[in-house]
Amino acid sequence: MKLALKFDIVEALRDNLHLSPFRRFVLRLHSGEKLTVSNPDVLTVTQSNYIVFDAGKGMRILNATLIASIDFPEKRKLVA
Repeated sequence: MKLALKFDIVEALRDNLHLSPFRRFVLRLHSGEKLTVSNPDVLTVTQSNYIVFDAGKGMRILNATLIASIDFPEKRKLVA
């Protein structure tokens, strides 16, 4: 018997990584740490639901249960 847990956060990450045009987002972890996903090359979600974050400072493999939210910075309004 194989137990497969499904997390909505994993599906949301996949969806946001494939948006066109890509929109920057921030992963907020339960520890309070924030990880900025500035382009789709920074984050990978594997078929086995591993979340790999690499912003050039070393690779991190995240457990889906560590992610509290996916936040989108507000768009700035241009002042004419």
